[in-house]
Amino acid sequence: MKKMPIDQFCQLKYISNVTFSPRGKHLCFTVTEADKAHNRYNSYLYALQKGKPRQLTSFGRESGFQFLDEDTLLFPGNREEREAHSRESRFYTLSLTGGEAVKAFTFPLPVKALLPLPGGDYLVAGGTLPGWEDLYRGEKKLLEKYRQSARENEDYEVVDQVPWWWNGGSNTRSEYTALYRLDPRRNRVTRLTEEGFDVRNVKLSRDKSEVWFFGRKVTPLLSREAGTGLYRMRLSDGKREMVAENSDSFLMRDFDFGESFLLLVASDRHLGRGTDPDFYKLSYDDHSICLYKRYGESIGSSIGSDVRYGGGTSLKMEGDVCYFISTVFDSACLFKLEDGEITCLTDREGSVDCFDVCSGEVRCVALYDMKAQEIYDGRGRQLTRFNEKALAGKYVAVPERLNFVRDGHEVHGFVLKPADYQPGKKYPVVFDIHGGPKTAYGPVFYHEMQYWANLGYFVIYCNPTGSDGRGAFSDLRGKYGTVDYEDLMAFCDKALETYPDMDERNVFETGGSYGGFMTNWIIGHTDRFAACVSQRSISNWISFYGISDIGVDFGGDQCQGTPWSDPEKLWWHSPLKYADRCVTPTLFIHAYEDYRCPIDQGYQMFTGLIAHGVESKMVLFKGENHELSRSGKPLHRIRRLEEITRWFEQHKR
Repeated sequence: MKKMPIDQFCQLKYISNVTFSPRGKHLCFTVTEADKAHNRYNSYLYALQKGKPRQLTSFGRESGFQFLDEDTLLFPGNREEREAHSRESRFYTLSLTGGEAVKAFTFPLPVKALLPLPGGDYLVAGGTLPGWEDLYRGEKKLLEKYRQSARENEDYEVVDQVPWWWNGGSNTRSEYTALYRLDPRRNRVTRLTEEGFDVRNVKLSRDKSEVWFFGRKVTPLLSREAGTGLYRMRLSDGKREMVAENSDSFLMRDFDFGESFLLLVASDRHLGRGTDPDFYKLSYDDHSICLYKRYGESIGSSIGSDVRYGGGTSLKMEGDVCYFISTVFDSACLFKLEDGEITCLTDREGSVDCFDVCSGEVRCVALYDMKAQEIYDGRGRQLTRFNEKALAGKYVAVPERLNFVRDGHEVHGFVLKPADYQPGKKYPVVFDIHGGPKTAYGPVFYHEMQYWANLGYFVIYCNPTGSDGRGAFSDLRGKYGTVDYEDLMAFCDKALETYPDMDERNVFETGGSYGGFMTNWIIGHTDRFAACVSQRSISNWISFYGISDIGVDFGGDQCQGTPWSDPEKLWWHSPLKYADRCVTPTLFIHAYEDYRCPIDQGYQMFTGLIAHGVESKMVLFKGENHELSRSGKPLHRIRRLEEITRWFEQHKR
């Protein structure tokens, strides 16, 4: 068999946004591929027609879209040169019966959501800047004044809100999202929500007479939980009312319109911010809320992989039936909630990444059978063959399960055997730890792991306490570095015991995000690994609180304390505390625009190792963020994997 190259992910196609037309005549979706020559990704719109995929666009910048009618798509694009500091959004229409894309209209603000209304108008959720709330009017003098101000203030940032940045998004400049009504024929925009009121999850009622959304007033300490309510607004007169509100024991996550009730997805927070949700019914008439179905598992796929790009639907109502993706143990399947009963529709190992349903017909994008993404029907039949040629004839290691019970709970894990494996021969090992920690590894194609297996490594990975898919098993609050660390070390021991051809002298470890935290923790608590690579990590919970885009909410919840209420506890759980114990050669990989686990976390741990005489190195990527390993620029992803692999190779004993 041919060996899998380091740039194999560049030869794959990533599928997202699978969507039926309103009556199910067409199925459209987005296909994305890496462009090494320009160090970027190109995305195109496709339709599945007569069982074959047909490419609809060729510009390479089309990702999101929606149906205007049974045969017409509307999509955002940037096919013309834009002026510097322009905030406008452009939209195009495309007929599925033939012809080229036609420019439909522009909107003077960044568009977060755009929903067609009867009569040709649109409901728009647009990004709005304090002090420039009237930019939506599109007046030339005001637009030029804004551009002039932006040029004059390029070297300055004014911060009056926490968080002041989002991962990869630079300073937020306190931007929030407001609702507007656009009449494209008259080029007229009407604002529907007041200044300083932020909206998200904007959806139109079934008859399109009302808009429902989550909303909250903008405050200096911005939390998506506190003060958020579910609102409904009549489009005829703009009358708005709050129908439900978050509380200490009720956190709304999502909603969708049923035929006779609104389905509300919410958690009771008994496990903190990571509590998995249940299903509730909200009456359209009196807004009363009652529990519909106790569930307590995650919604959407939490199964890790590095061969995805883009998103799609993970929950949708059809009539009074709810279809949703949920991660259970180490697979993400499609489920149906009907009359209070939940049924699994795709009882198959792997990951359903997104789906759509029309008149009971299901189409989904999934990672099955150690293949890259393809489209499947509701019975599991494969409908596309985008990635078969790219992987044909190459070694793809099949995960072997390695589950065991430790201290009363089961740890689920996997082992990939090296290419050209010969029993009796010793092979080095890579131990890969997932992020989250509320995610999970599953039996799906993971490029970096397959690359290492093709180089002759065993690759081992597991789901320790804190992982998703098992309800309360994910609760790691106040326990970071304890039971999770013990699970991981026990799994490593079990793998070495079960597979005697693993070379225990040459076991290497790496992980990103939570996996980076755990790498930092590991090197301060054991010297068993020949070398480690810590990626996009956390090293100091005290400083993390004040600099991460999720630090205030996440750190306080997960560590059960703040720098003021319990600094000793935060420091105890900080890997930096144990830097003086480290001896393992460690490489740190960080991205400059990673504001989720900011670069200072790597700097601190790297400095701690160097100060105590431990061999260490940092590799830093400009123009990248927390998603470097999954959606970073192609050449950067290749360089990252080269650096990690070279570090392992250099430290073989």
